[in-house]
Amino acid sequence: MPNRLKVGGAVVAAVALAASSAAAYTGNATGSDGGDTATVGVSSSSSSPGHSGGGAPESGGGGTGPSCTYVPVELAASAGFDLAPGGPTPGNWFLVKCADSAGVEEVQWIPTGSSAPAVAPANPSSPSEAAAQAAASIRLESPTIQVNPMEFSLVNFPTWLALDPDEWHADQATATVGGITATAVATPETVSWSMGDGGEENCVGPGAEFDPDLAANVQSTSCSYTYRRSSSGEPSSDGNPNDGAFAVTATVTWMVTWTAVGAPGGGTLPPLHTTSTTAVRVEQVESVGVAP
Repeated sequence: MPNRLKVGGAVVAAVALAASSAAAYTGNATGSDGGDTATVGVSSSSSSPGHSGGGAPESGGGGTGPSCTYVPVELAASAGFDLAPGGPTPGNWFLVKCADSAGVEEVQWIPTGSSAPAVAPANPSSPSEAAAQAAASIRLESPTIQVNPMEFSLVNFPTWLALDPDEWHADQATATVGGITATAVATPETVSWSMGDGGEENCVGPGAEFDPDLAANVQSTSCSYTYRRSSSGEPSSDGNPNDGAFAVTATVTWMVTWTAVGAPGGGTLPPLHTTSTTAVRVEQVESVGVAP
């Protein structure tokens, strides 16, 4: 008779969270969820729920018995378990729940051997693998750059830098691998601006848009850049050096976090980045003196 340990409440929850990614017994199974559990029918003369007297799950040779679900588990010390092997022969711990057990779940040691059914190969999936796939599935738009002054900037005059605020929001995606579902969430945090003249600006958030309907003295921004030379002589779309413009690039850094269902896991992943480039023309304005 296999060793067993009745569990319930928080203990059952902890055991379920410690479920191994190894596949369940598949021999003699009457049904499977395709993941880490297998449902088997057992004989009414079985000496223990879900097992024959020899200790192996079986579908029963004589009658139609209760249906039991077996989930292979690793009783991790982090979950409060430190159980030695449950018998003199090699085997595995299983979380067992039978239809006639009034919801009671047991942790049973099921020996391996000639009478035991075949064990499917271990599922190599992990929560972090599912999380990586989820992150790779996130579709982030390239940022829309907004600068002010819009037509052209001026030397020694602050140029406001901003991104479309409607695009500044978190995005997420979900992926399932081997019965483990992970959700990755990408949240925009900072913008690195390369201004085309060798200068850079790093800003937290999308920046502030300039509102032409408001007076300039009641508006402010924490994200701006002041050019010290004109863009004359820089590449231009029409080939005219007088129409030269600086290539301004905005790179958004997205923090990526993840959570999992079906196995313990969660945390952060490497950040994601999105980039856009626009042309900014900078003019040199000379002051003109007025004769008295």
